[in-house]
Amino acid sequence: MLTRVAKYEIIDEIGHGGMATVYRARDTLLDRLVALKVMHPHLQGAKEARARFAREALTIARLKHPSILEIYDYSGEDSDISYIATELLTGPTLKVFAEQQPDIPAEIAACIVIQVASALFAAHAEGVIHRDVKPENVMLHEGRTVKLTDFGIAQLVDVQGMTTTGQVLGSPAHMAPEQIEGRECDARSDLFSLGTVLYLLATGELPFQGKNPHQVLKQIAEGHFRDPLQIKPQLGGRLAAILRRCLQVDPQKRYPDARELELALLAFVAETGIDDPGKTLAEYLKDPPAFSEAFRARIIETQIVRGEAAMKRSEIPEAMDAFNRVLSFDESNARVLSAVQRLGRRTRMRRAMLWCGVATLGAALVVAVTHRPTATPKHTTSVVQSAEQPSELSQPTAADTPADTAQAAARDEKRVRSAAEERVKAERRAVLRAAANLAKNGNEPRHVVLRPEPANVSVSVDGSLPRDFGPSFHELDLSPGAHVFKFTGAHECCVDDELHVKIAPGPGTTVLEHRLKFRPAGLYVVSNTPANVVVDGGSAGGRTRSVIQVPQPSSMFETHKVRVTADGHGDVVREVRLRAGQVETIEVQLEKAKDPAPPG
Repeated sequence: MLTRVAKYEIIDEIGHGGMATVYRARDTLLDRLVALKVMHPHLQGAKEARARFAREALTIARLKHPSILEIYDYSGEDSDISYIATELLTGPTLKVFAEQQPDIPAEIAACIVIQVASALFAAHAEGVIHRDVKPENVMLHEGRTVKLTDFGIAQLVDVQGMTTTGQVLGSPAHMAPEQIEGRECDARSDLFSLGTVLYLLATGELPFQGKNPHQVLKQIAEGHFRDPLQIKPQLGGRLAAILRRCLQVDPQKRYPDARELELALLAFVAETGIDDPGKTLAEYLKDPPAFSEAFRARIIETQIVRGEAAMKRSEIPEAMDAFNRVLSFDESNARVLSAVQRLGRRTRMRRAMLWCGVATLGAALVVAVTHRPTATPKHTTSVVQSAEQPSELSQPTAADTPADTAQAAARDEKRVRSAAEERVKAERRAVLRAAANLAKNGNEPRHVVLRPEPANVSVSVDGSLPRDFGPSFHELDLSPGAHVFKFTGAHECCVDDELHVKIAPGPGTTVLEHRLKFRPAGLYVVSNTPANVVVDGGSAGGRTRSVIQVPQPSSMFETHKVRVTADGHGDVVREVRLRAGQVETIEVQLEKAKDPAPPG
């Protein structure tokens, strides 16, 4: 074993991988412990391996986040021994932790993944895709926080497409379908992998399993995984829905970015009163069994309150989800069983009222079509014909006997009743369809596509943290109702604006278009003599060596005609391209006017 590398004194080995060995070491100059990752000797001469090692060092160095491993030092590509020195984490990895704690509360699993999602959002904002998110690459540190490690196969996204392609590298059980197939990977690929980590922590099992890697990859590509509620009903429907969305085969159906996943998990843990996931995780790590036992009662109480509140709002699916979660912990909970019975009676009453309404409507229709008035009204049903139209009903003639007339009347009555019954059935189907659509779509989130102008803005929705509009954030799902969008232009280009929007219930996509007003541009003219400045024939003006506010009515960048004049000097005309919200400085040299030639 090595005893020393550069200024680092090796203490012991703490990890071993296919590319490097990780040692616990002491920085002899700064007198602190570090994790020293040293490339294997047989790879030191491999150009590709050294390049990958360098990329890992440079990638980590550019990322600053409390949940991302911090790098201290790098040997450089020309060093005889390639190494990376980082902060020394206390561990364990999430893989080991999940094995030690097979029954992690759903909220604690969410608290862990919230920190990883936050770290990934920071990495993605810097154009870094991890591509190997798995339990082995996430470590607990100091019994209070989470650290994302090993950016060894991370790649930088290209500037134009915001995606990256490369070799199929990663861990089979956690790779996204597009990564397996060698297609483009982006931030949503990391979210798929993070979804597998959350699934493992929450259920104790991996979502994709098989006898060999080939079977596992096939399961991932086809999107076959066991519903998490079948494994562990205590998760509840909300976390199960989050897991299903993360593990969608189609990247478009996953969360658009890590921040959206983080917000969904924050909303989930907030149901049980967790407003500081980091603090809650630290409390859990002190004594997992004791915390879990006490937390169980907290989950039951908060879910009962949630279910009863949903009952009052007549939100039956939400009420049943809350009550089902309680019963998965305590199947004989009297309070919930009583609420479920009341819910059942209420549902039956509503069903009866619905059918009663349909029957009443049908009866009214029967009366309308069977009771034919002596005077033909101006508007009749399609069954009762007007006097000017030929009727399908039998018309008596002088040759008809009373028996014939009676038979004709019976046929007419039967035909009328048949038509009325068909109308009642049609109305009944329409009522049922309307009720089903209302139940299905009344509270379903609507898909909202953002189209701001200009595009380089950040958007805050309902008080959330502002997010930059772009490939990773241009659409979202919102519940029907009122929402507030706040738009902030990048680089002070636009006037901040607030838009109040009411999202209507129902299926389909809502497109939200909004144009911001551009801020004036600043123009600062420096000349060799004090002078006047006129922009675009008078739309703006002022003196040299002062900032002149120039309107930008149409776009962020506009070209303006600037005229600089001074007594006794010739005019100078320049064209200047200005940017909204920015100050542009130009220098001009004014020439003295020539004295006119004396007369003859």
